[in-house]
Amino acid sequence: MKLAVLADIHGNLRALEAVLADASQAGAEDIVFLGDLVYNGLDPQMCYELLMKYKPIVTIKGNSDEYLEKIPSFVVNNQEDEQLLKHYKYTSIRMRKKARDEVAAFDLTKQLEICDVNILACHGTPTSISDGLYETDENTPILAKKMKEEGIQLVLSGHTHIPADFTVDGVRFVNPGAVGFSLDGDTRPSYAIIECIDGKVRVQFRRVEYDTKKYILEVEHALEGFPLFKFLRYALEKGKAPA
Repeated sequence: MKLAVLADIHGNLRALEAVLADASQAGAEDIVFLGDLVYNGLDPQMCYELLMKYKPIVTIKGNSDEYLEKIPSFVVNNQEDEQLLKHYKYTSIRMRKKARDEVAAFDLTKQLEICDVNILACHGTPTSISDGLYETDENTPILAKKMKEEGIQLVLSGHTHIPADFTVDGVRFVNPGAVGFSLDGDTRPSYAIIECIDGKVRVQFRRVEYDTKKYILEVEHALEGFPLFKFLRYALEKGKAPA
């Protein structure tokens, strides 16, 4: 089995199209999606429709996907809150209700098996939708011990927008990087191919090209009414978060 592992699409249809085309050429048989599909991009509904067309075997809900569920109860206390709510609504009104409902119903975690390797898929960490997994984090050994006790040998996660592959206490952690915008200094979309070779799991990171300049221009137009897109524009241009 050869899987394409995608995370953090963030409504970037052009990047998603390029990644899916590359995954097909690479021989991927199925897709595992690790969350953050629609928010903070220009084409949330089309990204949803395209991803669902490929019938991913795993669909995880990300922290920014969850933002849309909080719109009715969001309390505005200041101008920053007002802009944030406006930004959430930007995504929500560009999606059909069926799509919003289905994204809200995505799993928080999901287990699967390849080559007799027990895998846990999540967005942030197996216990948090909004925290990231890092090799140097003091909590990672604690988490690795917990995963080991539960028989999990490989954890797939997103959220950080930075590709990673490391092992702690016998548990392997893999982050495919981000499709929508990267934060590792490389502006190209990133994803991973996982396959079974000689009874072992092999991970290959892949970067793809797409018309970034055109998408940046589209984001700049959206900035006129939605200033919070400035973070996205910077990340698309620099491949990292603003200092």
